Amino acid sequence: MTETTAPGLENSDERRLKTFGLSHAVFHDGLRSGATRAANRSALALPTSPGTDIYHDGMEGLAQILALHGWRLLPVDRQPRLVHPGGVVSFAISSGINVGKSNMRTPRTRKKGAATRNSLATPTRDPGLFDDPEGDKVAELMRAAEKAPFYFLLFERVTTGKSGLLLEFSQPLAMTDGGSVVEWADRVTVPFLELEGDLSMFDEPGDDEFDVPVEPR
Repeated sequence: MTETTAPGLENSDERRLKTFGLSHAVFHDGLRSGATRAANRSALALPTSPGTDIYHDGMEGLAQILALHGWRLLPVDRQPRLVHPGGVVSFAISSGINVGKSNMRTPRTRKKGAATRNSLATPTRDPGLFDDPEGDKVAELMRAAEKAPFYFLLFERVTTGKSGLLLEFSQPLAMTDGGSVVEWADRVTVPFLELEGDLSMFDEPGDDEFDVPVEPR
């Protein structure tokens, strides 16, 4: 596969992120710890470990940064999402291929579940899906999360030249029957995140599917 790096962020893309209360610096700061840990894992690590590092540490790092601005980490159809306090947007991290606008091919994720598919249209909520520890405040934010446009912060490894992650902030539009997102309603460029370390074990990333299936009652 030919590796490409995302071009410098255009002013229009940075302005788009600002309308969501986000920035490329927020994404880089939130992802750096997990991505650096993943990049420096030994050859004895499990194949799924690097992707898990980026997902788990990245979601935590972003939640810590964005919590200062009122964002919450909440489940929608049991999929953890970071939710804007005003319901402007919600998002989660996902690996993908063909990430970055400099790549002429359309980005594609690996298999996703019902939570992502439901968010391609107006999602519905099972009222008994989770506890509501803070009463009306959390319930109100959950309603906003369900209606908010849903995006993925997509990442893809680069192993030749500068090691790091290609990134983009994109809204899923359509999925295959097998669960891969293959069409996007909106794509916002995020600059390349350069890292130190060996990212070669990202060549075959593990399953980063974190949609949890809901069993029928």
